[in-house]
This record gives sequence, C-alpha cells and structure tokens, in this order.
Amino acid sequence: MRPYQRQIAERIAEIVDPGDLDLSSLFSVPPDSTLGDLAFPCFQLARTLKEAPPRIAERIAEAAWEFPWLAEVVAAGPYVNFLYDSGAFSRDVLARVIAAGEAFGTSDVGEGKTVVVEFSSPNIAKHLAVHHLRSTMLGQVMVNLLRASGYSVVALNHLGDWGTNFGKLLAAWERYGEEEGLEDSLIETSDDPVALFNKLYVRINSEIETDPQLEETARAWFRKLEAGDPVARERWQRIRDVSWARFEKVYKRLGVSFDEVIGESFYEDKMPEIIDELAKTGLLVESEGAEVVALEEEIPPLLIRKRDGSTLYGTRDLASAEYRWGRWQFSRALYVVDAGQGLHFRQVFGVLRRLGRSYADRLEHTEFGIMRMNVDGQWIKGRTRKGQIVLLEDVLDDATALAREVVLRKNPDLGDSIEEIAEAVGVGAVVFSDMKARRGRDVNFDLEKFLSFEGETGPYLQYTHVRFCGILRKSEIDSSDHGDGSLLVEAEEKALLLCLDRFDTVIARAALEAEPSILSQYLLDLAGEFNAYYAKHRIISDDGDLTRHRLSLIDALRVVLSRGLRILCLEPLERM
Repeated sequence: MRPYQRQIAERIAEIVDPGDLDLSSLFSVPPDSTLGDLAFPCFQLARTLKEAPPRIAERIAEAAWEFPWLAEVVAAGPYVNFLYDSGAFSRDVLARVIAAGEAFGTSDVGEGKTVVVEFSSPNIAKHLAVHHLRSTMLGQVMVNLLRASGYSVVALNHLGDWGTNFGKLLAAWERYGEEEGLEDSLIETSDDPVALFNKLYVRINSEIETDPQLEETARAWFRKLEAGDPVARERWQRIRDVSWARFEKVYKRLGVSFDEVIGESFYEDKMPEIIDELAKTGLLVESEGAEVVALEEEIPPLLIRKRDGSTLYGTRDLASAEYRWGRWQFSRALYVVDAGQGLHFRQVFGVLRRLGRSYADRLEHTEFGIMRMNVDGQWIKGRTRKGQIVLLEDVLDDATALAREVVLRKNPDLGDSIEEIAEAVGVGAVVFSDMKARRGRDVNFDLEKFLSFEGETGPYLQYTHVRFCGILRKSEIDSSDHGDGSLLVEAEEKALLLCLDRFDTVIARAALEAEPSILSQYLLDLAGEFNAYYAKHRIISDDGDLTRHRLSLIDALRVVLSRGLRILCLEPLERM
C-alpha cells in the first residue's frame, strides 16, 4: 500500500472505530481531479458505526490533520476527499523513486508465499511455433510480477516429452532412420535437428493412413519406451536433448528462463500411486474397457488409462500436481495454458477434489485467448501459414529485420549498435503485442502495426524511454544536482507524480490477477501523460532552478518506465 493511504487509514481509525474493517482497501481516485487526489467512501463504515455516511465523512474531515504533505481534507456527501500539497508530495514521491531505483515498485505483499507458474510447455521433437508465444510470454511476465510483489516463485516448464506420439517417432526412426541419414553425428551437429524429426513424424503418420498395422508398431515402441528398453530410451533422450537446445535459443531471445524443466516423463513412476489410490477409494471405474473417474453431471469423466493400459495427459497432470504440492506447498499454482484446455483442467481439478486434496482450490487455470495470423486476408488461429507451421524464431527474425528498416529510416547514424537495437525493438514489439491486451482476448498478429512508433506499441514505449535518456544527456546536469521536486506545481506534473506513486499497487494488482495487461496499460498511460506534458512545458529552460526540478521528474519517469519494461521483457533502450 502507498504510504499516504496507509497514514490516512491509520488516522481515520483514530477518529472513528472501524472494528474489523480493512480501511486500506476502500480508497479510490475521485472522478474529477479538482475534487482531490484520493477519496475515501464511508458506506462500509456506516454499517459498522450505525451512522449516516455523510455524517461520518464530516466527522473525519473536521478532525485535525497534520500531515505536511496534505493540503486539504473535504467532506463531499458520503466521501472524504484528500488533496495533497504539490510541493511536499513531489518531494516525497521523487525521493522514494530515486532512492529505490530499479527496485521501485517492489513490495512484500507476497512475503512467505510460494507460487508455482507452469508456462510455455512445448512438445519435444517440434519447433517452438507462434502459438507458443502467448503461454511463454504471459507466463514469464507473471513470474516477474509475482517476484516484484515479494512472492517466492517457481518458474516451471512442463515439457511435453512423453506419450504415444513418441512411439510413432521411434517407429519412424527404426523404419526410415538409415534412409534419412540419422547417423550419430548428423542429429547433434545439424543446423536444425528438430526438422529431421518433424520429417520422420509427418512421414510415419502419412503411411499409417494406408497401413494401419503401423499404428500397432508405434504403440509397441511406446510400450518399449515405458518399459525402459535401452534403444528406445537412448533415442528418446537424444530427441529430448537436441529439442531443448533448440528451445533455449529462442527463450534467450525472448528473455525467458525457468527454475525447473520437468517433463511429463518425470511422472512415469509417480502415476501408479495416484492410480492405486483412485482404485482403492472406488473412484476409478471401467468404461468401455478404459478406466475413468466420474465427475459432476456437466463435466465428462476424466480418462485415466486407455484400454491398452497407456496413460494420458490427465493422469500425468494428477501426478504432477501431487508432486508440486509435496515439494513446494504452494499458495497458488498457475497453469498458463490456452482457454481451449478449460475442460481438461476442470476435470483434473475435479478429480483432485474428489480425492480430498485441500490444495485443489489453489490450482488456477490461467487461461488466455488465441493468437491469430493473417492468412490470405483471413484471421485464423496462428498454427499454419499455407499449411506450414509458423516458427516463432522466424517471426522474431522477421520482426528484427523490419525493425532495422524502421529504425534506420529515423536514425541512420546508429552504426554498429543497429543490430542490437533492431533485435530489442523487433522482439519487444512482438512481446508487447501479447502483453497489451487482456489475456482472455484473442490477439491478431499484425507485425507492421506492432512496430509503429505511434499508438499503443512496444516501440512507442521504448522510444519514450529513449526520450527521457536524451533529455537527461542534453541537460549535461549531473543527477546529484537535480532538484527535489518542490517546484513542480503544474497540474500535468502532479498527474505524472500521482501516476508514479501508484506503480507498486499496479504491480501488486497485476500479480494478484495474473494479468500483465494491467501493467502494460499503466505504462501506456504514463507515456501518454508525459507526452501531453512535454508538448506543453519545456524541461530545459532559462530558469535553472525549475530545470533541475523537472530533470528530477524526468529521471524518476525513466526509472519507472525502465522497471516496467523489464518486467514485461522489453529492453529499455537509451538510443533508437
């Protein structure tokens, strides 16, 4: 909570007895800035005190208020409005921002609590494609937000490295490996070994359509893999290793990292225990030769084992939830997976509730909408481009190449730094396109629009940061000589300071709601407020004292925008 709200809440509690009421959660911003900077509604106090809200507001406003940063306290019907003293408020906010630096906005809201965030979770033997972008980036930013709010966070990649599909791939290796040239050296030294496995997988699926017996061959290979056959395990491990190496290259470009990478295969020896428990409790029943757990009427049963005894995603998700609870005792566990998997998670969570797992209510399907691509003028789900997978690294390459053109048109004198800047702008544009919208909404991927320096884009925010850095360089005044902000009395300056002051609450709210767009919209508002101010007021002027105070404001804005961009996985550039 911001210090002003805390102090006001404590003073109100001295004036009237709130009982068990949490006053700090009741504050709001007046609809008109002329009314004040902070508003306190008295409706809930009225229920506690058995007194009319306007009368309570009058009692609060008429009491003694001796905070030096507070200019006026006024009752307005059932509300109490608080107006800050501009000079004192400016000094305090700027001092806190500059002193904290890149740590500004950090809070202890989540202290002592652990959150597990599962995100990205691609399948091995496949490329990271554009449809992986949303889970990957939303998850990483949620991790950043939660850590900034004081939570202990486990960033987890639940790698898809198990299942009957790998039986098909192993069957294809056995059938076509020599013909396709899968020598030992070729896989590990190939520029794109994943493409070799894609080729095998497509070929075996094509032949299965005309030779159904191959399907049984694939199942037999997966049974060998489950049974620990050395040839199957050795080939599977090589597939996993080269796939992960390929993933890491893309993750590095995106600024994504994980604390744990635990594939589905890890739970192979952990599934029998929970299956046995389902059987002993009578929850596991037979259905058409398979084994299922029945749920509520509107939710279909969860399939636990197929007729042939093989397990499924749901079985492994049950085992993984059990493992995570036993290891981390989490306060929350977020599954950052698209909305299309909603039924699956309702089934998994429902089975855990039927088993009496108290932690089941701490599991959250943090769903998101789809990424749509423009194919022949139609916006479709971002999995195919004329029948081919849209690779995420290709999208990043395209974005970087286009960013290079856009940046060089604006500033042709960047020299050798252009490549680094183009990468930061291009990748940042792609990432921010995913952070701007509420995660539940579908996103249309329009690269040229995302790379615009105008409008609500990543480059627009990065350019605003560049402008802050440029102003500070141009002034040639050392930060130690900046003013304390007491001369910042313009309405636009106060609006900027109020915006800076609520940064920590924005981060805390975004973390609580697992909603990165809250921070994205805040940064867009901050940049918009600044650009409106910049168009009206000169920062560097003939008034040396005012210049130094305004430079302090610019430096604080730079700190907060830089901090926000880094949380969103965008690089805060100094030149562009």
